[in-house]
Amino acid sequence: MPSDRLSRRQKQLALVALDLGLFALALWGAFALRKSALFPNFEGNYLIMLGVIAASRIPIYLRLGLYRAVLRYPSPQLTRIALQGMGLSMIIIGTALYLLQLTGDPRSILIIEPFISTLLVIASREVLAKWSARRNASHRLLDAPAPVLIYGAGSAGLQLAQTLRYGDDYHPVAFLDDEPSKWGLEVGNLKVYPPSRIEELVQRYGIQQALLAAPASDAAHRRQMIELLERAGLSIWEVPNFLDLIRGNHRLDELAEVQTTDLLGRSTVSPDTKLLAKVIPGRSVLVTGAGGSIGSELCRQVAALQPAQLVLFETNEYALYQIEMELGELYPQLKVAAVLGSVLDENRFEETCQRFGVQSIYHAAAYKHVPLVEQNPLSGVRNNVFGTLTAARVAVRCGVDNFLMVSTDKAVRPCNVMGASKRVAELACLMVAEQARHQQVPSHPTRFAIVRFGNVLDSAGSVVPLFRRQIASGGPVTVTHPEMQRYFMTIPEAAQLVVQASAMGDGGEVYLLDMGEPVKVVELARRMIELATRSCSREIAIEFTGLRPGEKLVEELLVDPARSEATTHPKIFKALENGADSQTVARLLAQLENALDKDSLDAVYGILEQLVESYVRPQAPKDVLDRNDSAYSFHAEDAAQAAEAEVETKPVRVIKPSA
Repeated sequence: MPSDRLSRRQKQLALVALDLGLFALALWGAFALRKSALFPNFEGNYLIMLGVIAASRIPIYLRLGLYRAVLRYPSPQLTRIALQGMGLSMIIIGTALYLLQLTGDPRSILIIEPFISTLLVIASREVLAKWSARRNASHRLLDAPAPVLIYGAGSAGLQLAQTLRYGDDYHPVAFLDDEPSKWGLEVGNLKVYPPSRIEELVQRYGIQQALLAAPASDAAHRRQMIELLERAGLSIWEVPNFLDLIRGNHRLDELAEVQTTDLLGRSTVSPDTKLLAKVIPGRSVLVTGAGGSIGSELCRQVAALQPAQLVLFETNEYALYQIEMELGELYPQLKVAAVLGSVLDENRFEETCQRFGVQSIYHAAAYKHVPLVEQNPLSGVRNNVFGTLTAARVAVRCGVDNFLMVSTDKAVRPCNVMGASKRVAELACLMVAEQARHQQVPSHPTRFAIVRFGNVLDSAGSVVPLFRRQIASGGPVTVTHPEMQRYFMTIPEAAQLVVQASAMGDGGEVYLLDMGEPVKVVELARRMIELATRSCSREIAIEFTGLRPGEKLVEELLVDPARSEATTHPKIFKALENGADSQTVARLLAQLENALDKDSLDAVYGILEQLVESYVRPQAPKDVLDRNDSAYSFHAEDAAQAAEAEVETKPVRVIKPSA
């Protein structure tokens, strides 16, 4: 039976049988050396001595792990295990033969045999390892493994090359590295070349794939490496980050496609561990919208910081079930309470806070999809504004220490209902904070904070999953406008920022992140297409569909870009903005609630215009589902013409694969 078809247990039994044969040969050799005869006279004790040797040495080797070693990967500890086994077995064998009182055989055999056996055991493993390596090499030649280039001749690249040699799919042929001191050297029997020679290597070896082995490099450097490999027409895979390896999320032999985050050219924001540890460990924490993209990641980040308990508050049953099950698997010792409920249900939310003694609230529940909220403005305003107001008031009444609201860059000079509703929610939150400070209820009022950031990559409503689906189906990839720009950040980064911001300040602050330069959405789409099509001959088009109702070309993080100040975190800033005073906000919120109760869209738009700087109601609210029809008189054709005037719809641009 071929060795690759043997089970693990069968291979171990085969090794035990091999060692028994080696012990028999070694004992024969010990007698032969001592008596100077190839066929010595054993005087009837050979089989007894062999039995004693096997009965003592095999269990010792089993205990020391000799038979757990994988022959394809010879262990450097083999010699140590063999010598330890020899020493222990000499003591046991000597004692056993003394008790058996065997006569006639020289005692020096007990010294000669263990040395011969140990040499034979070590030599047999080395022979088997070399045989296995040659056998695998012959299989690779038959199966024609793909030649690959490894970018990065550091420790990760070396380990990757060694791992690939034992596989059947890839054959590493050379290293690329940016460090001149490594050029011309051999690392793991592979020569290291400068990046300038990539074209020569691709032609010489017929390389079509490159493996990026630089898990510690920053985003700007990774972007340069990716662009170099793209220009050479190579498909790119990468080694997981070492932090993921340590956590057990990935293995070193697992390669992943280059992520979209590597194409943005911006390093992620490093968390401040002191801030992360300030408001979570040992506390009762509640997350609203716990099943959403941001809310679920907040739950993961909070759970990792060892709270006393984590309360998941979510209105979507399936989303709540998913995050509860995930946290149960990742953190089995953590107390997790899954609560079905809406933040608009004041009694339910207050009962939950009191029941679990909540000390920190992270309010991520909101309607965030711009076109959907634009079509359903009454529902969007009610949920975003009064859900936040309800949660904030309950936090004060229940004596919650910290309340943080998750906001968005769309709340700055909004041109859509979603952004306007989030800005009003911010004002409502700040109003409650000010009222709590003045009334001193409770004696230590809840500390409120707001964190505002841009688009989150790979969230349920972001463009990245949409682009991936469109590319997988052959296109076209739809972009609303060629000049559309957005700020982007990763989901874990956004969640870490939220937790850190909750530990800052004295209360009533609006925080935002230095997110670098905005990224053109069409450029993001183009890079994703290039990554997906460079190894094939497909052509995928980009189709411009025109701005949707309520969309802006460029989002902002500050109402007044000049008015911000630094915080203790180098990438987090505090906005210095002036909104309406608390009394005005309270009066207009009462009017807004009355307008929502009457389903008066006209009044709702009017109040939003008073509360939110620069917001103007849509002149022709096309396809609004929950509107008061008597409030408007317009023609759908006028709305269509207005949208077409913004951008010529559906010009097609074809992105071809890299040469």
